[in-house]
Amino acid sequence: MSFGAGHIQDMINRIRQNRAQRPSAKAKFKEHNREVIYSDVHTTQLRFKNVSLEELTKIKKQIQVRARQERRTESIIYITVTGVLAIAFFFFLGI
Repeated sequence: MSFGAGHIQDMINRIRQNRAQRPSAKAKFKEHNREVIYSDVHTTQLRFKNVSLEELTKIKKQIQVRARQERRTESIIYITVTGVLAIAFFFFLGI
């Protein structure tokens, strides 16, 4: 009987795998070249589309209509499932 030795071995394996993924363990970063991974030079700038106010309001209304429809369908599904479960519950109890 091992009494939890599998759990301990799993923890040891995870620690070993995490240690292997550290940047200092990689060959290309052993000679003080860490500024490549720790610098802010490689940040990407986000580019947003320029949209007119009319198109923006149209997009917002489409999103609101879609959200309203999704809420309505979810409500119908919840009410239907609750009703079916209530009928099944009362049927099985014989009330």
